Amino acid sequence: MPTTAPPSRPGPDRAPAPGRRALLGMTVLALAATTVLTAAAAGPAAAAAATPIGNDVDGVAMMYPTKAGGQEWRLDDNPAADDQLDGPALKRNPDGTFKVTEADTRLGVLSATYDHDDEDDLVWSQPTLRRVGYQHDASDWRDVELTGYVRLNKTSNTDEEFTWYARGARHTGNGDTPETCWGTAYKANLRYRDGATRWQKELFHDGGDGYASGSWQHSGASVQGKLVGFKAVMFNTPTGVRMETYLDRSNTNTWTAVASYDDQGGWAIDEDNRCGGTRDEVVRWGGPIATLRWDLASDVDVTRLSVREIDPRATCNRAQPVAGVSANTYEAVNPPQNAVDGNLTTRWSGYGSGAYLTVDLGTRRTICGAGVAWHRGNLRWNDYTIYTSVDNVTYVKAWEGRSSGTTLQPEVTGFPARQARYVKYAWWNNAEGNGWASITEVTALSA
Repeated sequence: MPTTAPPSRPGPDRAPAPGRRALLGMTVLALAATTVLTAAAAGPAAAAAATPIGNDVDGVAMMYPTKAGGQEWRLDDNPAADDQLDGPALKRNPDGTFKVTEADTRLGVLSATYDHDDEDDLVWSQPTLRRVGYQHDASDWRDVELTGYVRLNKTSNTDEEFTWYARGARHTGNGDTPETCWGTAYKANLRYRDGATRWQKELFHDGGDGYASGSWQHSGASVQGKLVGFKAVMFNTPTGVRMETYLDRSNTNTWTAVASYDDQGGWAIDEDNRCGGTRDEVVRWGGPIATLRWDLASDVDVTRLSVREIDPRATCNRAQPVAGVSANTYEAVNPPQNAVDGNLTTRWSGYGSGAYLTVDLGTRRTICGAGVAWHRGNLRWNDYTIYTSVDNVTYVKAWEGRSSGTTLQPEVTGFPARQARYVKYAWWNNAEGNGWASITEVTALSA
């Protein structure tokens, strides 16, 4: 039996109570009974300073390292000679930026192996895409970091937005198959009038159909008349797709993480999926075109545009030492110490939705990920949340989602790097619905 009864809200992190989690999932995403509430539904509580891993060749901070041997594209000094760049003319300004005067702009960055002549050969059936993992070939843009600095000088509608997106090909604007099915994407939006951001998922392209949209978040000052950095990151995780948005509002290479979403299924469109997939299909495949887009803006300056293929865990792989561990509930035979003893045959077990384990790293460290190994992890999934804190009082959500249910080994999740001394692992439910949280090992990871 557990030594204490679990509280309805697990301590000072102020995580949502189970009923609130379910309500958010049904209200925002209209999900099925198996839904996991992710950040795509609720979003982060607040924007947070980001910790880059270094600068690219343009001197712009990188959130994740470039994949070894991966593709990199950057805006050249002579864009007209760039065979990978597809879009309107860019005219150099005296300050080194480039001016774009086409009101509805699509700057498409082709993968290194793609040509528009290959369009009819693209894989479009989503059950097939699940299996092969790309629309054109293995060089498609999939795990990517898209970056651009933009200055909006003139627009006819301040409710429009800049949009960075990938994981598809050409978006045709009509609903004919297969053309409509080329237009899959995860899309990061930055609204002109207030700098608010959101994520959208597009399962096919037909005007406004085929979309699932998150809510606008972190509004503030207008982006008009100022040079603003905008980043969109997306990469596959063991159980879905991670999306992150960053802003440099001051043009000082100081970036803020403003949104982080996890699509693990359940984030559904309102209509039937015309491409053979489900209404909540997770877009885990790559596409040959990454796009930097805006509408109804007839005067925009751009600079330091880039698309990089990333390896989100290449440098976030150093397990940090543990100074102490505690839990709000546990069995006497399965205490919290068992989750940090390096032994996958022992475990911490706590009873009740909201049971949590807290690891003390002993001092503040920069962490960028965490690993969790589950008892019976090869037989059942677990819904859980990872929080971090510098003082053991105020906790911030770092990641939320579902384990794979296919392995006894630690499953690693990455998140934007941040300072933390305490890492909390809060459990909500599992596939067996038996009320028990059972973790064999946890780790906090740094670069």
